[in-house]
Amino acid sequence: MSRLRTPVCDLFGLEYPIFAAGMGGVTLAPLAAAVSAAGGLGVLGATFHTPEQLREEIRAVRRITDRPFGVDLLIPTDIPPDVSARPVPPFPAFLTDLLPEVESLRGTPPPPLTLELAHAQVEVTLAERVPVLVSALGTPEWLVRDAHAAGTKVISLVGNVRQARRLAKIGVDCIVAQGLEAGGHVGTVTTVVLVPGVVDAVSVPVLAAGGIGDGRGVAAALMLGAQGAWIGTRFLATVESSAHDNHKKRILDVDEEGTMVSRCYTGKPSRVLRNRFTDRWKGRDAEILPMPWQRIWVEPLVAPAKAAGMVDLANFPTGQGAGAITDIPHAAEVFDRLVTETVQALERGARVAAR
Repeated sequence: MSRLRTPVCDLFGLEYPIFAAGMGGVTLAPLAAAVSAAGGLGVLGATFHTPEQLREEIRAVRRITDRPFGVDLLIPTDIPPDVSARPVPPFPAFLTDLLPEVESLRGTPPPPLTLELAHAQVEVTLAERVPVLVSALGTPEWLVRDAHAAGTKVISLVGNVRQARRLAKIGVDCIVAQGLEAGGHVGTVTTVVLVPGVVDAVSVPVLAAGGIGDGRGVAAALMLGAQGAWIGTRFLATVESSAHDNHKKRILDVDEEGTMVSRCYTGKPSRVLRNRFTDRWKGRDAEILPMPWQRIWVEPLVAPAKAAGMVDLANFPTGQGAGAITDIPHAAEVFDRLVTETVQALERGARVAAR
């Protein structure tokens, strides 16, 4: 297995260049710690955590493993500061017939996504001396500056080459080139096009994300010039994942066309499971509100539906790689498979090239 090592392993203190994506509410301490303990980098998905909740998750990881790990936060650089003060429109009339399905359910809405919350989360992350801070949907210069001052490395996600150049210029330590195939918020460029474009454009290490669910995908990422793989949906479907069981089971049921990109849940393009909710928004794109008001607008239906695991209504970000997932094993088993399969794929490639 010694062949599966790249410079990014030395940068972050890892045995293997395999990263578990920080998925909000899914990669909590059990999953993040399991991946880190296996030799990769587990990342807490802490987007909507209160500072107190985040501190406890960080300490929970450390009770399980002493290996490096990260915290993934959503830094809303384009969200105005007066989110809480703005009125929310009445619930969409064309969805009201769905409300009776969740009337008896309880779902606690996440806190508003504000710069104040982001600053508080960053403060906790740096005070707890977390080795790696991951930023999605924008990385402000103050974040890089403060993280580096605290001895924390910064990884940023991008969906195009322009973003990658900007982030490299402000000094991030590593860039995740996340293709259209990935679950959650995405751009418009596929992984196989985006990764080499970003690799050629910047001098910092690049990780590949989007549609990678087995060792063949990891090997392909390395061949495209990436130094490692950032993997979400495959780790979502594991025992240690905090995803709802119905979400995990749905991943086993869908094929490669079981997901779609829509703005109907958050206001930004996000790859999610196809369901009744996404179907209702067909032809209504012009009515979708900007982030974060879209999420707040549909919360009366989506929040309780998600808490109850109603995959036909709730927002369950899922990548296209779900179509190839057929089991829900422990995260350590998934990790071992990824390492073994990657080495085998690289060896096969070398044999083919030698012919």
